[in-house]
Amino acid sequence: MVIFAPMFDFFVIGAGLSGSTLAWRLINGGYKIKVFDKPKLNISSNIAGGIINPLTGKRTALTWKAHDIFDELHKFYPETENKTGISFFKLMPTYKLFESRFEQNEWLNKSAEKNYNCFFENIPEYLDQSKINNPFGSLLIKETAKLDVKKYLNTLHNFLLNQNSIEFCMVENLKIGNNSVTFNGEKAKAVIYCDGTFATQNHYFSYLPHKPVHGEVLEVEIENFYNDRMINKGIFIIPQYKNKYIVGSTYNWNIKETVTTQNGRDELEKKLFNLIKLPFKIVNHFAGIRPSTNDRRPFLGKHPGYENVFIFGGMGSKGVSLVPYLSKVFINYISGKGKIPSECDISRIK
Repeated sequence: MVIFAPMFDFFVIGAGLSGSTLAWRLINGGYKIKVFDKPKLNISSNIAGGIINPLTGKRTALTWKAHDIFDELHKFYPETENKTGISFFKLMPTYKLFESRFEQNEWLNKSAEKNYNCFFENIPEYLDQSKINNPFGSLLIKETAKLDVKKYLNTLHNFLLNQNSIEFCMVENLKIGNNSVTFNGEKAKAVIYCDGTFATQNHYFSYLPHKPVHGEVLEVEIENFYNDRMINKGIFIIPQYKNKYIVGSTYNWNIKETVTTQNGRDELEKKLFNLIKLPFKIVNHFAGIRPSTNDRRPFLGKHPGYENVFIFGGMGSKGVSLVPYLSKVFINYISGKGKIPSECDISRIK
């Protein structure tokens, strides 16, 4: 008697932030999937600061599709916590410190605009000058939060293990047929690549203009500092637990490996020294590579030459905010119930 292996709906390649979230949604949506992950290589997700913030970029503009994205993430993470019984999402206000009186006036005017006013308070708040340099006050940003990314991923990986839906191995010699994808004797109808920065080495999607970004963060000890808010002024300061904070981040497009550097450490240490008035001690120093793109928009869609090969990636430093919304959009797309926003669809790449 010949026993045939069951046909999966999808193989998902990669179990970082994008792949794990997509896998969670697919399984809860009734799809039969198998996830393959490269052991110990989803480092970028594991060291991510986990900041959820509606502001983006050097000009601190409102992030793309902010209202849709934040409506979805404020539903998704608490619902996932309820289903798993694990807490990894915490609402926490962010204070953006002004660089000048001009910047203060500029932001107070902007906070009165219709698209902005639900995210910001329009009265500047001055923080404790004995703790932090804040001569021009700060903007209180609402709806911000922090995600314990490592704990979140461990939770989803345990879920996938209990479902027998994940295998930790390198995926090589994947065979793409007209109606199926085969790996190690198992078959799926299609494959979705969520392999982050490794997409640059992916035979199917290396043609896309990936632009990976090296980043470094410090874990520091600071006594008697704020533990109920995140601080943003050139760097971010995120409370972790008693007297422990994550400080980051650097951006470097030339470093291609997940190595810490003395320059990165010096840059963060100098900025922190100039920002706060309390002594601090550096406890750890981490580095990762963010899966960013040339136009700073994610890569979602179907390969132009293969009907059953997809990509879901390129989330960059905003991944914790983008993934809940875009995973929902993507599943609607592959199930024939919706479209990918043109800004994210890989068909934009000619």
